[in-house]
Amino acid sequence: MNMRTANANPLVFNYRQGDYEQWITTFGQFLDITPTQNKIEYPKHIADGYAAAKVIEPGLSYRTVQYTLNLDVAYHRQPTNELHIILYFYELFFEEKVSFTAGNTLIESNDKYYSIALMTNSTVSQSLQLKKGTTVRGVSVQLSEAWLKENTRDFSTAKLETIRQKDCVTGFINAKHRNLVNEILDNAGNSFFPELFIKSRVLRLTEQFLTGVCARGLHHSTPLSNPKDFQALVKVEHLLLKNFSADFPSIESLAKTAYMSESKLKKLFKKAYGMAIYQYYQKNRMHKAKELLVSRKHSVSQVGAMLGYQNMSNFSAAFKKEFSCLPSEVDELM
Repeated sequence: MNMRTANANPLVFNYRQGDYEQWITTFGQFLDITPTQNKIEYPKHIADGYAAAKVIEPGLSYRTVQYTLNLDVAYHRQPTNELHIILYFYELFFEEKVSFTAGNTLIESNDKYYSIALMTNSTVSQSLQLKKGTTVRGVSVQLSEAWLKENTRDFSTAKLETIRQKDCVTGFINAKHRNLVNEILDNAGNSFFPELFIKSRVLRLTEQFLTGVCARGLHHSTPLSNPKDFQALVKVEHLLLKNFSADFPSIESLAKTAYMSESKLKKLFKKAYGMAIYQYYQKNRMHKAKELLVSRKHSVSQVGAMLGYQNMSNFSAAFKKEFSCLPSEVDELM
């Protein structure tokens, strides 16, 4: 059942999980909007931006969102008997607290920025409460029980029950996840086959996250046991990616930001993101360069300068190390 609150502020959307094309239709009905090619542009009094959805194949669909809220909004998902797995790869920028609950799991943040890769399931209730001014950017993926049975190696009733009992499994949006999310949201228009471009990256994003979950075991709900450490690393990672034209921040300053020792920060960061801090920074820096070059809005020298390079030879060498081609040959990466 969907309903609006009596007041325009906040806006409350109640729904049950199905595939995301069904979700976008239901959300459109709630807003009195007919989706165009499974895409909704938010009314200006609610938000600036859009939500879009697509079914890739039966049991597998995805949703993309990019918007900034102009009023408070709450999304409440009601539990269902039919099992669906939902994956979220989201970044949020906000001035006030963000609150997310899935079953008995509560995630809150006051840090003005939060990013998370998260898995939950439709048999538990879910609530996301966002304040006016919050910017939301991300991709979510829906997987049905039938799809899981057909596509998971050695699938069993026991594994299904373990998934059903997990309110929430969280992880970090690492460099691979972020690059795929950015390509899905920003670069599909540069492809000769935009729909195929997006589908291939949604599948890779799904496979990478689920493989990581299975590798560490479903009994681990998060890669770090301490929620404060989790949020501290999210803050550090955001600082690394915030301004690529500035000098690399010192490990000492990052450790102070995280309220932990340098050795602990380096150890936990590598555990969370799979590589050392500077290596992670440089990898994302080169992917930012690729993103700028693929847009065809800037020359190679302009992109190098935007990333803080004074010597273009150093920029070309770093780019080639990451992608095995020169910045001028970026079309080979499409």
